[in-house]
Amino acid sequence: ILAIKECCEACPLDVELTIKSDSRTMIDGLTTNLSRWEDEGFLTVADGRAIQTTVARLRERKADTYLQWVKGHSGETGNEAADRLADEGRQAELPTMINMHVTQELRLPGAKLQNMTQSLAYKIIKDKKMNTRACRKALKRRATKRNMDLAQGAAEDMNKETCAPQTIWKSFKNKDFDRKIRAFLWMSMHRGYKAGDYWSKFPDFDDWAICKECEITESMGHILTRCDAPGREKVWELASQLWRKKTGEDMEPTFGEILACGVIKKKSRGESRLYRILLSESAYLIWKLRCERVIGGKPGASDQEIENRWRWTINNRLEIDRLLTNTKWGKHTIQKSLVLQTWRNTLANEDRLPEDWTGKAGVLVGEG
Repeated sequence: ILAIKECCEACPLDVELTIKSDSRTMIDGLTTNLSRWEDEGFLTVADGRAIQTTVARLRERKADTYLQWVKGHSGETGNEAADRLADEGRQAELPTMINMHVTQELRLPGAKLQNMTQSLAYKIIKDKKMNTRACRKALKRRATKRNMDLAQGAAEDMNKETCAPQTIWKSFKNKDFDRKIRAFLWMSMHRGYKAGDYWSKFPDFDDWAICKECEITESMGHILTRCDAPGREKVWELASQLWRKKTGEDMEPTFGEILACGVIKKKSRGESRLYRILLSESAYLIWKLRCERVIGGKPGASDQEIENRWRWTINNRLEIDRLLTNTKWGKHTIQKSLVLQTWRNTLANEDRLPEDWTGKAGVLVGEG
């Protein structure tokens, strides 16, 4: 969007200008979505100030300005050169100073009250709160930064490309995660659960910081990937069996991979989605087993109980997927093809099932 702004500034106001871009989002934003974004004061879109400034530059022009979409990585000379310049900008050691000044007559302040809804107002207030100094300071907590570094490293290793922190935070809202999983990932990233070092601050409770099975300080990474207490090893063994049945590969996730599971890409959409589901649901089950044992005082669960609970969890996700292929759920409907891709090569007696089994009750995942 800033490239479009710079283009407008570099070209004389009375000369016709054609801007080519491979970003459909930006072209739609400056045309079909512009009226709505202006009514909302550009407060609900990412980089709203940059978009508002770009719109002002476009309106300053006296000659016609055309926006043309081009396919990315298709050999378009200008587009390829723009990608190279963008890479140079990302790798630059010093930030580029950008003029964001807009004259008062070209700036529309705030959002229109007549277009305001309770949902929109809540979103705007929440976004503004996230930009306060206190919230920014919370996001820079050492524990949060350390976990974010682990997640970014895991995403880069798996995807072979860098992943911005904003992308990982946004992935926690992925539709494949239900509310409890979203909260679990968010709290784990912030190290918000009362475990491990949290109890070291209280002299009378410092022994609560120690894992009784391993006799070392607890942490979420330890609980999910290294602890010898009943549950962890069995859960990951079951998850690995199902993943091996799907892909022929083993699953040995790190804590970083669990945090980044919403952005990790596999060979197909179906594989990526199953990976997200397996990692998040399995990790959350391990956490629940730990809490039942440590906080609830229950004895460690048997392997059979753990297997039964894990299978119920995954079969429940399968059943929810199957039901959500029905179009009666409106915007919550999941594409039938995506559900079939997700669970292909994982089902019990799959060779006896119809090609489209989404209308058939009682479909279960198979054993490895």
